[in-house]
Amino acid sequence: MIRLNSEEQRLLSDLEALLIEAEPGAESLPTVLGALRDSLKAERAVAYGVDVGPDRYHVSYSFSSGFPQEPGAIFEALDTFMSQRESPWGWYDPARPAPVQRNRALHFRSLKESEAQQMPLHDVPAYEVGRRLGWSESELAAQRERVNHRSGAVFRQLGMERMAFLRTLVCEGPALLGWVGLTREEPFTEREQRLLQALTPTLQRRLTMETRLRESGLMSTALEVAMEALGRAAWVVSGSGRVVHANSAGRVWLERGEPELAEQLKRGAQGVPCSGPLTLTPLRTTGLPAHYLAIDTGTASSAAARVQALAARWSLTARESEVLTHIVQGETNKAIAGRLGCAERTVEVHVTHLLAKAQVESRSALIARFFQSS
Repeated sequence: MIRLNSEEQRLLSDLEALLIEAEPGAESLPTVLGALRDSLKAERAVAYGVDVGPDRYHVSYSFSSGFPQEPGAIFEALDTFMSQRESPWGWYDPARPAPVQRNRALHFRSLKESEAQQMPLHDVPAYEVGRRLGWSESELAAQRERVNHRSGAVFRQLGMERMAFLRTLVCEGPALLGWVGLTREEPFTEREQRLLQALTPTLQRRLTMETRLRESGLMSTALEVAMEALGRAAWVVSGSGRVVHANSAGRVWLERGEPELAEQLKRGAQGVPCSGPLTLTPLRTTGLPAHYLAIDTGTASSAAARVQALAARWSLTARESEVLTHIVQGETNKAIAGRLGCAERTVEVHVTHLLAKAQVESRSALIARFFQSS
């Protein structure tokens, strides 16, 4: 339990309110960094995230307060430095911070002091850090020299070589959500370190939520692509039966205004077994109410007859009809070429002819036209 005096508790409550009351989806760190910098009488504050790629690390975001440089210059400096991948990077490994460093406020001496062969952690002796990170004395000395040499470039670039800094690695389990820190020429006090430590759990909850929101945006895009590739009408439905999203074929059904479909979707979302060729699969996301993926499975069984009818209407060749069959099943040109035993370029030519004959301009529009045709 972290004990704070009344003044520290008031500051903590104000900072927590900034994190808690920020609108979902709004980046809260820029505002919090400015307030944290003022509260702890720091000269500068910075926060950044890390994407761990197979070949290098990338800075996923960065926010700053009090720097003379433009935000873009700070982002570029951090990203360039991080691209020179080593593990651990600096005094921690972004891919998997050591447990002793996760969600813990640590106070570092300035680069100038650490260059005098002193371990930069104020609150943990050098031998203790090495032991907890599993380093031998020689490995610790080599790492200190490497960090001082590599950190020197970016610290001097940002004018921070004479500044001490206080930072916390905000983590969810072993995953780094963000590096949040403050710098100034005077060392930070133990009380200021306690305040950042007390704020870290709220930072962790907020950054977890913001990470989930970013991931849900990515997953939403992936779901849309997957729904288009189904080759049949599909919808995402809320627990009340409201259609949240529909693919091209699904939108055709909605535009027809068929009351039976709307009723089936509503009843299915309420747990009533669906009749006919409609299936509903729960979509479960932490923190969100139940949603369902509804698919009209009947469209697949009627696809062959539909292709045959449209082949006559659109004057398709036998090969164009085959290509259309595979397109509405969501297959790529490369996959279609493999099935038909021809070059991918040949399939592209057939697709161009299909778009012209169906009088549409895109593959998704062709699929929609396919399911729209009676």
